[in-house]
Amino acid sequence: MTAIRTPTPFMTNKSDTRSARRSFLQTSASVGLLGAALALLSRAAPVQAAPQQDAPDPNQPPASGYHETDHIRKYYAKARQF
Repeated sequence: MTAIRTPTPFMTNKSDTRSARRSFLQTSASVGLLGAALALLSRAAPVQAAPQQDAPDPNQPPASGYHETDHIRKYYAKARQF
């Protein structure tokens, strides 16, 4: 009388292992080629220059933008310690 062995994860068929490995390598190669193509295409897009703006009037204070406040001065002081 022969016992029927149930397959375990450690008992795999060699052809299944080779097929899975081949599939993995083909997928990883395809992903690599796709990544390289996307990198090249992103660089190939034309870049348009921003329209030039007139220089601001030096007699008027800026309406918005960078303002050095007490909070920012404290940050700069702490950053200088490093």
